[in-house]
Amino acid sequence: MPMTVNVAGQVGQIKLSLAKALWPLFETVINSIQSLEDSNVSEKKIIIDALRSEDIQLKTDGQGNTVEEPAHFVAFVVTDNGNGFNTENYTSFLEAYSQLKVKKGCKGIGRFLWLKAFDTVTISSTYFEDDCWHLREFNFALTGVTPEQNDKILESKEVGQRTIVSLKGFRNPYRDSVAYSLESLAKKLIEHCLPYFITAKCPQIILQDNRGEMFNLNSYYEKTYKDSLHQDPMELNGKHYTLYHMLLSEGADKHELHLCANNREVKSYVLSNYIPDMKKKLINGEDSYYYVGYLAGDYLDDAVNTERSDFDFSDGPLFGETKEPEIVETAVECIRTYLSDELTKVADEKKTQIDMLVKAKRPQYRLLLNRRPEVYDIIPAGLTEDKLDVELYKQQQQWELDTAKKRHAIEEKVKHDATSDPDFQRLFDEYCESITELSRASLAEYVARRKAVIDLLEHALEADENGKYSKESRIHSIICPMQTTSNEIVLDDMNLWLIDDRLAYHHFLASDKKINTIPVLESSVDKRMDLPIFDAALSYTADPDNISSITIVELKRPQRDDLATEETDPITQVYDYVTDIKEGKVKKANGRGFGNIQQVAFYCYVIADTTPSLKKSAARAGLVPTQDGEGYFGYNPTVGTYIEVISYDKLLKDAKQRNRTLFDKLFEPKSKELKHPELIGE
Repeated sequence: MPMTVNVAGQVGQIKLSLAKALWPLFETVINSIQSLEDSNVSEKKIIIDALRSEDIQLKTDGQGNTVEEPAHFVAFVVTDNGNGFNTENYTSFLEAYSQLKVKKGCKGIGRFLWLKAFDTVTISSTYFEDDCWHLREFNFALTGVTPEQNDKILESKEVGQRTIVSLKGFRNPYRDSVAYSLESLAKKLIEHCLPYFITAKCPQIILQDNRGEMFNLNSYYEKTYKDSLHQDPMELNGKHYTLYHMLLSEGADKHELHLCANNREVKSYVLSNYIPDMKKKLINGEDSYYYVGYLAGDYLDDAVNTERSDFDFSDGPLFGETKEPEIVETAVECIRTYLSDELTKVADEKKTQIDMLVKAKRPQYRLLLNRRPEVYDIIPAGLTEDKLDVELYKQQQQWELDTAKKRHAIEEKVKHDATSDPDFQRLFDEYCESITELSRASLAEYVARRKAVIDLLEHALEADENGKYSKESRIHSIICPMQTTSNEIVLDDMNLWLIDDRLAYHHFLASDKKINTIPVLESSVDKRMDLPIFDAALSYTADPDNISSITIVELKRPQRDDLATEETDPITQVYDYVTDIKEGKVKKANGRGFGNIQQVAFYCYVIADTTPSLKKSAARAGLVPTQDGEGYFGYNPTVGTYIEVISYDKLLKDAKQRNRTLFDKLFEPKSKELKHPELIGE
């Protein structure tokens, strides 16, 4: 009897993802279970042989012992004592989309999955029919069934029902996508066939490999799964379902919801995608576990596709059908209720972690949490401090995006003259409130960044464990990135406010650039300045390109004490820079001149510790000590520049003092200013 279908064509139409690599084996086991359901044998049994490669590879473990290298499964042999391939079952096997077992949820094409992942399948079946024993043996491949005449009558009476299905030649990439562990395979088999175990309709199933390892799946289920099983009814759009809850201390590595059909698992959902607090194991007293849920119902039985790998849900409720997201979301809410105690504990611990981080290190997010408390629910639990900081930043960005969308909606209503719409005023008020709050949050972030920069500078000025101080380049990079210009970096990358807040409002800046490479200068001088800053004279001219002042900053390594020689004297160096610039001429980007460079004011800053050699240089230059004794200042009429020498201690102290009010306001707020005073521990 020939097969009544083009096998290769049928297999080619089937989709089998790598995540479903074991489904051909699962189908074989389900077939055995169903065959045993129809059988009257007293001891129903299935043996699954998971065969590994016979080539044994050795390796050395961490203790220096020689052990076997794990080997992939290359074939599976499933043996059962069900009714076997009798005439009725064999005829159904030869017919694609057979209706013989449609009441069991069979689609009539499961056997074609075998050839999607395996080269060949051999079947040997002993069965009783017409008062005698028969043996049917054949091969199943893309070319069909061979031989076609494959049944013979056995003379011996000392035989019994037995069917052996051998799946040979496990193909890549399916083979390599399956874990080496036999225990992992045992768990997957139980979870796929869980409804049979739950209803106690599962025959005895033994799983073993050819290396001596064995699992009794029924015992494994009793030990690992059964005690944690609970169930709840669920109703949606008039359809009834049963949700089975399991809490597994072992046997799972994430929280999952499985949708089942016809007594088998079909599709899985990672619950942390729906409940962010389910990223890690839940804890109850001394126990920790993962949640696994199984949802079953007649509607799922009817909606499963022919491969039983997915569901063909309706695209919409046009005829009262339920969409997949509705089913999953309803099940998720049931799971939330079932795990309410555990999830509440996780949420409380997460909130405490977030509040502590915001209070101590990230106060710029305080307003976000007060105005959008739902952020606590959105952020996953169990994150490290760095990842939590990233999540808070994402939520801040989402707030800004939502505000931008409101602005767009307002613009659209104005464009279509819909300002009389009752929702317009509400939308407008929400937008204005969001803009105000985001501005405050942005200011908070800016202030927090300033404090972080000051802390970084303070650390850089300290001696290391060997008593050595940071190089000039490290200090320079904190104040402004090196080897760049203000046209190449954003304002936030520069921390000129450490020296003087006014320096942030400049026309052009060059950091660690040679004079003859600075775009706004025309000069042949091959000297390198630390920080020349060109300021546009916006205060007294309408021309924004008119340079009113040039500021030069010279940095020296902390505690450097060789600054009195002609080559190393920083005061002489900045005077020379001024002279070199005045001998050249300033030009605009378009090549046109700025006017008389002699009328441009020069300001020079020397940032260095006031070591004896620097004090000597300052005295020689005729500079006046500042009142606090931590620097010098003066004006050189010959060179035409104002100069100030600032010690690192003074730089740090003045920066802290100028920002103290902002820091106090941000890091030590008054509780009356917050909707959630617990953020500051009161």
